[in-house]
Amino acid sequence: MPYSYREDISIADAAIEVTANSLEELFIDSAKALTNTMIDNLDSIKCNKKSKIHILSPTIEFLLFEFLEKLIILKDAEILLFNKFQFKITELSNEFLLDGKIYGEKINQNKHELCADVKAITFHMFKVERINNNWKANFILDI
Repeated sequence: MPYSYREDISIADAAIEVTANSLEELFIDSAKALTNTMIDNLDSIKCNKKSKIHILSPTIEFLLFEFLEKLIILKDAEILLFNKFQFKITELSNEFLLDGKIYGEKINQNKHELCADVKAITFHMFKVERINNNWKANFILDI
């Protein structure tokens, strides 16, 4: 599993550490960790809804923050969960761009075993870093 829950950091919230070989993998695994915090089985989400996603941000950390925040907003506003992601991250002259599509479906309490209701992602201990040729992110979800 490319992510783990860090109970030594926070027990009232969900503290997550994600490692990946590429920046896109880091974002995808972070999104899956977020979703897996909300429901028990990611495979129970069918990809019958598609949403375009386009985020510009001044730093890679803010880009990940805004991406995860967008998934939480879509969960709250449109009752959607996602488990498939196709996007590209591009570094522009003074900002980063995430552009692509996300796939999922409406929450169905008869089908999706709900775990925790993630209210927000926090800036507390939020970090994205490149270590050698790998990427690592740490973040805390407010539940």
